[in-house]
Amino acid sequence: MYKLFYYPRNASWAPHMILKKMGVEYETILTDRKAVEQKSSEYMRLNPTGRIPKLLDENLIISESDTEF
Repeated sequence: MYKLFYYPRNASWAPHMILKKMGVEYETILTDRKAVEQKSSEYMRLNPTGRIPKLLDENLIISESDTEF
């Protein structure tokens, strides 16, 4: 299942709509920018740049401008 780490009005709408259009199961996980959650050690392990949004599945990690396989 896909996991979309997002924060409202932070470039998260496009991946959200694509997942919805694909009809796949996904989970949205609020990443609170005001609490600086994107700089937590847990989030930085997933995304060393600390950017939001971040899309994960079992084999792929996609952030704003990078891809890891």
